[in-house]
Parts: sequence; C-alpha cells; structure tokens
Amino acid sequence: MVIRVLIADEEEIVRWGLRSILTRAEGFEVVADTGSGREAMDLARSTSPDVCVLATSLTDTDGLEVVRQMAGAPWRTVVLTRSTSEDDFCAAMKNGAHGYLAKELAPAVLRQGIRLAACGAYALSAAAMDSLCSVLNSGGRWPTGAPRHPAMTPMHPLSPGELQVAALVATGRTDQEIADFRGVSLSAVRKTVAHCRHKVHAGNRVELARWAWMAGMGEGADSEACT
Repeated sequence: MVIRVLIADEEEIVRWGLRSILTRAEGFEVVADTGSGREAMDLARSTSPDVCVLATSLTDTDGLEVVRQMAGAPWRTVVLTRSTSEDDFCAAMKNGAHGYLAKELAPAVLRQGIRLAACGAYALSAAAMDSLCSVLNSGGRWPTGAPRHPAMTPMHPLSPGELQVAALVATGRTDQEIADFRGVSLSAVRKTVAHCRHKVHAGNRVELARWAWMAGMGEGADSEACT
C-alpha cells in the first residue's frame, strides 16, 4: 500500500525536508505541498490524499483552524509542530487529528506516525503524551471546551488499568507493545482490550481509540493511567 501525503508548512525548507524523508522510503507518495492553509484545503479536495501533514504555522491562517475545517474529511490529518501547548494539542485532537508530532522527531519515527494515522490509529510525540496524561488526570475535561463528538457513557466505569490500556490503544500501540509496557502477558492485554470495548460499546480498536480521545477515558482516570 502506498500512502499518499499532502504537506502544508509555511517554511519551504521544512516542506523540502519532509518530501525527502518520505520519498526516500518505500510506501509513500507526496501528492502536493504548500505553505498556504487555504491552498492546502483546495489541494486536499483535488488530490484526495490519505494523510495531510499540517504545520501549526501557515502563511495565511492558523494550522489548527485548517484541522478544524478538515474535520470529517475522508483523509487523516497529522499535526507537525514545535508547539508544546496543551491547548494546541487538545484543539487538534478534538477536531479529528490522528497525530500530533514534534518537528524534531527522527525521520523513521515520523514515517511510522504517518503510517499509524493512515490506518486509523493515533500517533503522538512525547510532549503530546504528557498532554494526554494531563487530560486523563483531569477526569477527561478538555481545557478548551467539550469534544466535537461526545463519547457514549460506558456501561461501567473503567478501572485504572483499563484506562491505561485504552490510552495505549489510542496512541496506536499493538497488544504486544502494551503487554511489554505493562509487564503482563499478551492474553491478559487482549482480555483487557475486550473488556474495554464491551464497556464503551466499541465495535473495534479504532472505535475504542476514538472513544478514548473523545471521552478522555471517562470516570476513574487518575495518575495510574500515566505510569
């Protein structure tokens, strides 16, 4: 599968670098690049990319506003930024972004983040993970308002361990990676994922991840979800 990517960043040298990073690896095609937010919208409509990589800084508009305008589009959006603002992170994720990545990431990590977004998973850099943990610890209260699509209330509150597993699923971790991270067996992780899906009425992992973002993990989110 070739992932078709649109790049939008006000800095031409950054666009050139991203194009080079992607095209020198198999499985990527850069369909267009631009420094303009308005042009990014037009190009996305005309080229139908799989993933739009958007900087927070564009020549004519704020990149997060472009993310908001692209909400509900058939392509995925990944925000590429130098910002460490929690408000920026929350604004991007509430409006449908599938990734929030730092510009300083290594090329291989950036490519993997775009692959995750292309298949419907979520990709976060370290600072974004810190912001996610802050949201979880606040009981899922997004600092800049309610989620765009409120999540369904779970049948039963998720336990702290289930909260952590749901958060890891939301960042695109595989069952094996979650097992390694938590120091438990693969079968235990699969059972926990199944319990989480049942409790939040999620038909698959993507729906569970979406619920995690929209609900901030619901009740019971505490510090254990970030340890």
